[in-house]
Amino acid sequence: MRTCKGLLSEYECVGSVGVTCSNVDLLNVRSYLCGIGRINLQIKTVFKWLMAEELSRFLGVPQVFQNASKADDQDLMVNIEIRIENDEFMWMCRPPLSWDVYNFSQGKFKSARLEESLAKAKFEDIKKYKKFPGKAVQIAITVAANTTFVGGRYTKNARDISQTPWLKQDGLLISGNVEDILCKPLLMAFRADEARMHSAGREDIDVRMLGSGRPFYVQLTNVRKFPTQAILDEIEAEINRNSAHVKCFKLTPVKKSDTELVKQGQDEKQKEYRCIIKTENEVTDEMINKLDSVENLDLLQKTPLRVLHRRSPLTRTKRIIKVSARVLTREEVEICCKRDVNLSESLYNRLVVAEVVSEAGTYIKEFVHGDFNRTVPNVGTIMGNRCDMLQLDVANLSMEWPPARKGPEEKIMEET
Repeated sequence: MRTCKGLLSEYECVGSVGVTCSNVDLLNVRSYLCGIGRINLQIKTVFKWLMAEELSRFLGVPQVFQNASKADDQDLMVNIEIRIENDEFMWMCRPPLSWDVYNFSQGKFKSARLEESLAKAKFEDIKKYKKFPGKAVQIAITVAANTTFVGGRYTKNARDISQTPWLKQDGLLISGNVEDILCKPLLMAFRADEARMHSAGREDIDVRMLGSGRPFYVQLTNVRKFPTQAILDEIEAEINRNSAHVKCFKLTPVKKSDTELVKQGQDEKQKEYRCIIKTENEVTDEMINKLDSVENLDLLQKTPLRVLHRRSPLTRTKRIIKVSARVLTREEVEICCKRDVNLSESLYNRLVVAEVVSEAGTYIKEFVHGDFNRTVPNVGTIMGNRCDMLQLDVANLSMEWPPARKGPEEKIMEET
């Protein structure tokens, strides 16, 4: 009150914030951020500190004072706009304040001089010149939920489910995709306007995602109910119960700053694949030994023909870290033939299983068949035997996600 001299003591904002918050479910709000908009006196910080305790008590959650690095990580944003016409402050250019507090050419006050003058002035002296504030004061309050993020991992054990919605040639959507399976329950549970999935890379529709799953996060816009770990555990169980081929794990709230890890993992982490390869001719031990000895092999990959219509025509250098290969046994060939009617047991000694560890962003299908020598070297040139990919699985993504919570200030509040 020393700086503002009690000038704003007659204005009640907390109750107005409560009215504005009426359409938001505050049950699971962990914290909120209060911003004070344009106020010509340059005392918005003081005003924010003065009202913080009462507003926090009214909402029942602690406030995090505005910090650009933390603003996006808060659940709720309360913004108070105080508009006062400059004419209302011309009284400040009279005694006891100095004449140089107002910049007439720019039409605004000099904040340093103004605060210095206000600090020296007495409230009783100021009131002699003009009652403050006048009728020109306008207070506008907005309450909005910050974008909420939920992270986790998913697996996909089918070869006919796309990661994102696909359109057929006739313009109809292909039914069933990973994004819809994961996003729709979250969208409904938290009453959000929109839900969008982002992941560390993507697999083709005919590729399975196995192992510990692919890291992903869902971006929820303007939620009206805030997630707790207990609710997310229920949603995870619901998704896994209702979906036969797509499963999710470790659903948890994450911060916006955490999502950078997923973006980095898409381009920087190693990935493990399992390939079933068909060769043109019978495979010899020498061929297997050549393929099995591949280690830290650099590839030159031109943009694959299958994605050239949507990707830039570039040549990229990628690395194969390790390959482990063997010929399928007769029993394994029989199993493959039962699953795929287009295969016959005559393929014995022509089917190879290869475990491949590669740098992120490597086109594995093209590494196998060469894409008309647009990827060199490739499995065909290494073995000296033309190859084609029969089946591809993503076996594992080496990435720690979602991040573990640290410290009591980041612990999710499940009790209110």
